[in-house]
Amino acid sequence: MKSWIKGIGVSAALMASVGMLAACGNKSASSKQTDFKGQTLKIGIWYGSDQERSGINKVIKGFEKKTGAKVTTKVYTNFNTQIQADLSGHKAPDAFYMDSSMYPWFEKQGVLEKLDAKQMQSSKFYPNLINAFKTKGNLYGVPKDNSTLGLMVNKKMLNKTGVKITSIPTSYDGLIKWLPGFQAKLDKAYGKNKVKAMTYDQDMARNYTIMKTDGGKPIKSNGDANLASAKVLENMKLYQRLVATGAVATAKDLGAGDNGTAFGTGKVALTEEGNWTYQVQNQQYKTDYAVLPMPSYKGSRRGMIFTVGWGEYAGSKVKPLASAWIAYATSKEGQSKWAKTVGTMPSRPDVAKELKLTDNDAMKTWLGATKYSTVWQDGTTAATVNTSYQNFVAKALDGKTTMKSAMTSADKQANAAISKAN
Repeated sequence: MKSWIKGIGVSAALMASVGMLAACGNKSASSKQTDFKGQTLKIGIWYGSDQERSGINKVIKGFEKKTGAKVTTKVYTNFNTQIQADLSGHKAPDAFYMDSSMYPWFEKQGVLEKLDAKQMQSSKFYPNLINAFKTKGNLYGVPKDNSTLGLMVNKKMLNKTGVKITSIPTSYDGLIKWLPGFQAKLDKAYGKNKVKAMTYDQDMARNYTIMKTDGGKPIKSNGDANLASAKVLENMKLYQRLVATGAVATAKDLGAGDNGTAFGTGKVALTEEGNWTYQVQNQQYKTDYAVLPMPSYKGSRRGMIFTVGWGEYAGSKVKPLASAWIAYATSKEGQSKWAKTVGTMPSRPDVAKELKLTDNDAMKTWLGATKYSTVWQDGTTAATVNTSYQNFVAKALDGKTTMKSAMTSADKQANAAISKAN
């Protein structure tokens, strides 16, 4: 999701100072408390759209009415930098957003309060989403929503080229064989290279599930980069084969900031994008499209899940209130208010049923991807490794160097940064 943070990097000094917060006290009152009249809660959030601003306000109003508490917000514009400063200064919000990719870092620093799984109704959530915020069986965060990927298809372009949607292959191997012919039809209909057949990404947050297929391990268990390992290199051949078709491009190649913009502005016919673009395509671009499940690779469908949860600050002075907030914001009532307004998918099946998401073909496909997709999370160094990956992978995909050479350079750069931070 464009507005969701995909990682965090920290210095050794900051990690040490933040880590001191692990000794902060326990909850001072019963988690069953419901009357918080006269108390004030501060929550830390970020906005990715006007819908998100409206959505959080609706949840806040519902909570204030239910508990009598007052909720204030701290809106982060540079979350990575600002949350680190707040944690280091012992002034973080009582509860705050926490991307799944960042959770391992927060948990390692000891800045999160352990949550009551029963109070949070943890059994009501999709297992892969709730488990992304657990460590050794303990719950330290609750997912407020999630987004997945699907293969979006411009139906108008298919009609103009005489291509039936049922002819689109369901596997990457099939697409690689099919794409050149489809590109030729697009060239004939729109002009040479005016419309590309499909976009692809050069980002571990998108490529990770492919990279780790058949035991691939892009990041070692100790946090070191492992991009040049044999299994990862074998899986990276998929992107090299896609590029070799001459029918794919990145959004940047097409002069667009992201896949959704490239798709909505008619620069590409097929794109792998998430449900966060649903309202944009419908309202801003008026795109006539369908969403297909992600293509399979080596016999199985694979995609990515991006999820953000609520964490409770271990240094909060109002922990029972903070817990009550998280329980409400992620409850059936609170999450329904949020999802209806924002357009993200709920992290609970009962909310998905409440919103009748399966009645909408596009949302049904994205919802189905929750079951076969991989949560974007891999230890505390994922952001550092991803930065180096992005710095070098383009050189290999552009044919300027071999993939092994590019990934060896990426490993070297990432591991130097990781070693320095430690």
